[in-house]
Amino acid sequence: MKVRLGAISTFIKELKKIKAKNGYTLFFRGHSDENYVAVPSIFRHVDNDKKKDKYIINEDRLYKSMVANCPSDFHGCNSAFDHLVKMQHYGLPTRLLDITSNPLVALYFACCEHNGKGGSDGEVIIYEIPDEEIKFYSGDTVSVLSNLAKMPSTFDYKMEKDKFLHEIKYEKPYFIDGIKYSHLYTVFCVKPKLDNPRVIKQSGAFFLFGMGSSKIEPADIPDHFLFKVGGGSKTIKIALNGKATILEELKELGVSPASLFPEIEKVAEYLKKQPKGML
Repeated sequence: MKVRLGAISTFIKELKKIKAKNGYTLFFRGHSDENYVAVPSIFRHVDNDKKKDKYIINEDRLYKSMVANCPSDFHGCNSAFDHLVKMQHYGLPTRLLDITSNPLVALYFACCEHNGKGGSDGEVIIYEIPDEEIKFYSGDTVSVLSNLAKMPSTFDYKMEKDKFLHEIKYEKPYFIDGIKYSHLYTVFCVKPKLDNPRVIKQSGAFFLFGMGSSKIEPADIPDHFLFKVGGGSKTIKIALNGKATILEELKELGVSPASLFPEIEKVAEYLKKQPKGML
C-alpha cells in the first residue's frame, strides 16, 4: 500500500493510522528518491558508476586502512560494530543501513535531496520488527556479522572459519564456536550505544547486513520486518513539489540539519545559509 502526500499534516495523519503490534517496535527509513534501493553503501558501485567496482570488493581494505590512518578517532571503539558505526558517521561505505525510531527524522531524509527541476518523489519505509529479533551492540550475533567487514571479498566461511573466529575472539576472547551458519546470511536490527551525538539526535538504529549468495552480495531484509496493511507493505511517498514546504515545517518543529547533525562544522554550514532574521 502506497500513500502519496505533500504536507506534514497529511504525514502525521498517516502516522496516526500506524500502530505496532504487541511485542513489536516501529522503525522508519526515509530516502529522497523513491527508486532508491535500501541496501548499505558498501554494496554500491564506486561513485554510483556501474562501470566501476562495488565498494564491497575492497571492504576489508577500507576498514583496515581507515583504522590505520586515523587510529586516534577509534579510541573507545571496543568491537567491529563500534568501528562500523564510527566509519558510517564519517561517510565511509559500510554494511550498516541507517534507520530511526523517529518518523519525522525519516521524513526529513525523504525531503532533503533530489529537489527542484529534475528531482524525484521521496519515500518513507515503515518497519515493524519483533522485539525478540532486535539485537544490542554487544551481542555475539552482532560481533559475528560485523567481523565480516574484515574478511576478503572471496570469503568462504567453510574454508576460512578459523581466520574468521580469530577476528571475533580478538574482541570477545570468551567467544566459543557457536556461530549459526544461517546468521551469516541474515539482516539484523541493532540498537547501538548512545555515545554518538548524531545517533542520539537522529534516534538512530541500524540494519546490519550479512551476506547474500556470496560476500559481495547483500542479504535480504526479512519480509516480515516490513509493516503490512492488507497483506502488502505500507510506504509513504513524498511528492517532489511538497518537499520544500515540508522541510520548512520540519524546521519549525526543530528538525533541521543543525539538530540532526550536531557536529560543529555541520551546524556552522547550516547557519551560514540562514537569513538574518532566523539567527
